[in-house]
Amino acid sequence: MSSFEIEARVGAEEIAGDDINDVFEDIFLAEERVIEESFHQGLEDGRQEESVKEAQDYGFKKGSEIGRELGFYFTIVTDVASQQEIATNEKAHTILAELIDAIEKFPRVNEPTVDLFHCLQQIRNKYRRLCALLKLPYRFAETNVLSF
Repeated sequence: MSSFEIEARVGAEEIAGDDINDVFEDIFLAEERVIEESFHQGLEDGRQEESVKEAQDYGFKKGSEIGRELGFYFTIVTDVASQQEIATNEKAHTILAELIDAIEKFPRVNEPTVDLFHCLQQIRNKYRRLCALLKLPYRFAETNVLSF
């Protein structure tokens, strides 16, 4: 066998070895490739006009529900704060001040760095504490509750 034939045979064996490794690698990485392709397809579908409109409508609905709830709390709290009996109750006065401050500081625009639901939950908890302390019968009646 000439040196040329030996080199050709070794080269062919290396190619065949690479091919089988490539085949196994393709099989091994198939799931990741499908996930990646599906992610990009979903991202593209989500950017379509209908999806954006649907998300905008949902965001508007949730924003109006949160606004209605905060408006309810703020109305009750400002009415309770104007009563004379509350001025003598130091705990109630402190909770009222915290609650009014929390409602006024609630973000008016959607900021990705702020956890809106955490802020809303803190406001709800403070309102419940105030109602328990003063024995107030006011409860926010949730409408159109969405659950999964």
